[in-house]
Amino acid sequence: MSTLGGEPPVLLVTGATGQLGPATVARLAARGDRLLLVGRDEARMAALDKEFGSPGVVETFTADVSDPLGARLAAAEARERMGSLNGLVHMVGAFHAGPSYLADLAEPDRLWRANFLSAVHTSLAVLAQAEGAARMVFFTTPLIHEPLPGLGFYAASKAALAAWMRSFSHEVKHRGVHANAVMMTMADTPDARRERPGADFGQAVTPELVARVVDFLTSEASDGLYGAAVPVLGRFGFTTGLAGGPPAGGPSAERL
Repeated sequence: MSTLGGEPPVLLVTGATGQLGPATVARLAARGDRLLLVGRDEARMAALDKEFGSPGVVETFTADVSDPLGARLAAAEARERMGSLNGLVHMVGAFHAGPSYLADLAEPDRLWRANFLSAVHTSLAVLAQAEGAARMVFFTTPLIHEPLPGLGFYAASKAALAAWMRSFSHEVKHRGVHANAVMMTMADTPDARRERPGADFGQAVTPELVARVVDFLTSEASDGLYGAAVPVLGRFGFTTGLAGGPPAGGPSAERL
């Protein structure tokens, strides 16, 4: 991806302190992009700055983009520091598992802010600062199509994001803006392994595989995509006893 003037593009990377952040940042930085990394946790932002920071190339900014003001400040900061703004990689998100009737009443609001409102606020803020064409990448889940028991709040917030992203892509595509999503299942990260010791992570995806798809969606190679959700599912699959189990010799799909 390059700008009209041939300069490396400037991308706002929100949720950069998450488990997918380092691999994606490393991939985009190696490509030559200029990045402003955004997150809420000052200590983790400092760690990212220590690992990747380079003035005018990869910089950090602490903000809560689920708040409209925080989103606007982050987008404005990217343009002020780097001189332009050409896209967004929005990795902000939250997760919840458990029966809806046992959840804290604040849980749906937390997921709505993290998974939906943060994307809306940040996208509109980037759109206001971007000059001409831009690329925006979001993250969704196959659970929007089949919300499994105990994952309703999470799936609903991501389904709202997916529906809005498709509509938004039609609104802005004639301005040269590409809005697309990565549809992914569980990533193989230290946190995921700690939280789900019984899961078969041979069926998960690695952060590096996800980063490759982000690379694609922020490049000219994805010029034909508007409102697409690119599946990065590894070997994950929904199963049912009616299907008779996996093919002979294949792994069980029941553990992930």
